[in-house]
Amino acid sequence: MKIILFDFDGVLVHTHIMCYEIHKELNPDLKYDFFQSLSHGNFWELYENAVKDKKIKHNSDFQNIYDERLSDLGMPKELKEIVLKLSKKYTLLIISSTHSNQIRALLEKESIADKFKMILGCDIHTSKTEKIKKVLNDYKILPKDVIFITDTTGDIVEARECGVESIAVTWGLHDKDYLSKENPLVLVNTPEELEQKIEEFFK
Repeated sequence: MKIILFDFDGVLVHTHIMCYEIHKELNPDLKYDFFQSLSHGNFWELYENAVKDKKIKHNSDFQNIYDERLSDLGMPKELKEIVLKLSKKYTLLIISSTHSNQIRALLEKESIADKFKMILGCDIHTSKTEKIKKVLNDYKILPKDVIFITDTTGDIVEARECGVESIAVTWGLHDKDYLSKENPLVLVNTPEELEQKIEEFFK
């Protein structure tokens, strides 16, 4: 068995700008680079610390606004096609900081929810390290047979704590310069390149 772990926000759906804009509505002075910095480690830990330190105000209506705006977004066609192709050869799962039900709703709208065997959102655990450990344990699989697809440095670090390599995509929250600092296995700039690098990894 070979497992591909997909992050959701910024990787499969371009929600990173949307999330920033929702936070900015309550925090008019919020800078994008500060918002990016919340994903240099575990998002929920850094976000809660930033709220506690009054660097950002918590938007109690964030989830409702996210739900409403997510429904207007779709998965880019080229990414959807690659998911469909990869699902024929590999076991696909999602590891995300977003709630599982929100992810599932979007995937059902795209008619590809059945292509993902598990969705592990923040309701399962806020630590991606713990969620990846759960995958390794549940599937009785070695880290070498798992790859994580992400758009943030924090995810690369959390996956590495489990011995799992990451492929970093440059179309999400963190750009190439950010991502390269954490030395992912490889950086990819297009969905087609992503498919190619996944195939190379599992050869």
